[in-house]
Amino acid sequence: RSFKLSYYNEYKSYLSMIIPKTDVISELTATTEASHLLSPPSTVVPDQIPRTGGNYTNLSERFKLRNKNFKRQYAPLYASRLAAMKPMVEGVARMRWLDDPIVQLNDIQPGKTCVIIGTLFKEMQLKPNILRDLSEDINLPPKPERKRYTHSSDTLYLEDEAQRVVLVSNISVKEAITGTVISCKGRETTDGKFEVDDWTFCGLPAQIQNEMCGPVLEDKYVAIISGISIGDPKYDPMPLQLFVDLVTGQLGSLKDQTFYSKVMRLIIAGDSLSKNTRDTQSVKQAKYLSKKVQAASIAAAQELDDVLTQLVSCIFVDLMPGEYDPANFSLPQQPLHRCIFPQAAQYTSFQSVTNPYEYDIDGLTFLGTSGQNIKNIRQYTGLSDPLEIAEITLKCRHLAPTCPDTLGCYPFTEEDPFILRECPHVYFVGNQKTFGVKKIEGEQGQKTLIVSVPGFFHSKQVVLVNLKDLSCFCVSVATLIGETPDFANSDKVHLNASDDEDSEDMVDVLNENVNILPDDDMDDQM
Repeated sequence: RSFKLSYYNEYKSYLSMIIPKTDVISELTATTEASHLLSPPSTVVPDQIPRTGGNYTNLSERFKLRNKNFKRQYAPLYASRLAAMKPMVEGVARMRWLDDPIVQLNDIQPGKTCVIIGTLFKEMQLKPNILRDLSEDINLPPKPERKRYTHSSDTLYLEDEAQRVVLVSNISVKEAITGTVISCKGRETTDGKFEVDDWTFCGLPAQIQNEMCGPVLEDKYVAIISGISIGDPKYDPMPLQLFVDLVTGQLGSLKDQTFYSKVMRLIIAGDSLSKNTRDTQSVKQAKYLSKKVQAASIAAAQELDDVLTQLVSCIFVDLMPGEYDPANFSLPQQPLHRCIFPQAAQYTSFQSVTNPYEYDIDGLTFLGTSGQNIKNIRQYTGLSDPLEIAEITLKCRHLAPTCPDTLGCYPFTEEDPFILRECPHVYFVGNQKTFGVKKIEGEQGQKTLIVSVPGFFHSKQVVLVNLKDLSCFCVSVATLIGETPDFANSDKVHLNASDDEDSEDMVDVLNENVNILPDDDMDDQM
């Protein structure tokens, strides 16, 4: 796949962007000596910059639902999770506490130190309960949604196949996450509670390098964007269009275009449509009132299809569903139907994928979510940092431990697909408030880059990950005027979108550089 080095954008709004200097203008198809707009077409064929390629494999098959059956209980899911993860935790516990016996909860002897293994469950007073709300608040308006549901009266339990026990002492109830499988060392007190001396997760899983692919020796990038929120009343298409033009080679100098030709793949990590496109009030209206009303999500999906079509004509794009996208609510979210994107779906470079999404590219494993798992854990614990929460999910080897207690998921019975069997090289979480990066290393030499991808609607930022050394930085599409950033050599670069106040001054400068007359003079020349 290739694209032209540069060409002048047709619409006037792009005149506010950075225009290459005179030495770069000579590479345009127009003749360099042309002093006015009308000139003979050039016979010089522009050079082509091939886009960097690589080996790609989709590893998300376990997240796809084949035979859907929702007439099931969730108890088998917890049982299969504990059965699968108990050997992992037990191995770590034996190495950590060599002299202490590992016992079942029903075999604990009061006063004797032992090690127990089970699933954490946090009983929370403020946790939403539909049955309690119906019984207590009949004919009353719904309670407002809380940002956090933690309370000082919360109680922490550890459950195994036989029973449960209350955990006290050296373990934080506020930061504990329901659904995680841990091991605890301690003893039973006289009142039947378990006094914890120490506890541990099972740690990072083994990291496997694809032997078919050698180390990456040149700069190759994967771009990750999330939270575009098309359809929001305050949505501005300009920042997104600027990024599209940049990554497809229609913007910037030769140096910039050469740099962005190394972007191999673009991941859209959920929430491409705004939550305002979900009309929850239509079900309460009479049908005749909404008969000729078009859903807001239709227009937003059409606009997203137009954006995707521009992208997939030049680069591979993987589209993940998010919390507000037209997909199933429960995890794992299935790929958005291709009929929603009739134009982009015609390209083989377009792929609608699951959430969570895992893939291998040039021997490196990427694993990511659209952020629902991080958001839910933040609501029901005292943890705030998305990087810290993501690290915990890796160390407990489970992507979404709060499923199905407070986060909806499919009622799996035989196997929990959220269990991590291998340690990814890059773990990204979308739709976060800020951009952040954290590198962690396991006891067996595992190295993982954790990336917090900010929502594009608010931050105007896109993340780039270099496959060569797993370095990471973000590209910021800011509404600033007067800066001339270096796209290829800046950790945080800015694309200058015009403001109404300064656009005329910028247009004058651009016209001077490229010898294009303003509109009034152009009409006279015509």
